[in-house]
Amino acid sequence: MLIGMIIIILAVVIDQVTKHTAQAFISGGDSIIVIPNLLEFHYFENTGASGGMLEGQHLLFMLVTVVALGIFGYLFTEADFKHKKVYSTAITMFIAGTLGNAIDRSFLRNLQGDPYVIDFLHYPFLTPILNLVGLNNFYNNLADMYLSLAIVLFAIDLFIFEPKRKKKELPNAQNNA
Repeated sequence: MLIGMIIIILAVVIDQVTKHTAQAFISGGDSIIVIPNLLEFHYFENTGASGGMLEGQHLLFMLVTVVALGIFGYLFTEADFKHKKVYSTAITMFIAGTLGNAIDRSFLRNLQGDPYVIDFLHYPFLTPILNLVGLNNFYNNLADMYLSLAIVLFAIDLFIFEPKRKKKELPNAQNNA
């Protein structure tokens, strides 16, 4: 569990440092093209969720954050980096991503007084595809990437590793009976 706590702290610190670096250097509307048509740094104050969905739903975000942190905190009690590496990494990334964006929403306000999250990663090649499904202005940050990674890792653990663990436990349970 100590490993998980260290990962969470480091991930949140890295997320916050990158967001505030973006705020300091590119908040004037400038973009930094890292890889043409692939990756740009562009500062964006996001009052919604990913892709600007649910814009202005502040109470909903607070409620979902509190519930999510409660659930992830409970699941974190089962974190075991020795026997359940993928599961444990997924849960730590869920917590780090949720905390990273919660910190922003708790302390940052735009000119209208609305809480926001600092987003700064933009993927121009995805824009036409995302526009087709209604995701305009798709920007994200490291906390969002942690959450995306967590979803993938959790699914891998749930559908691949958990069945293998169950299979392994079955003969042990029969031998002990």
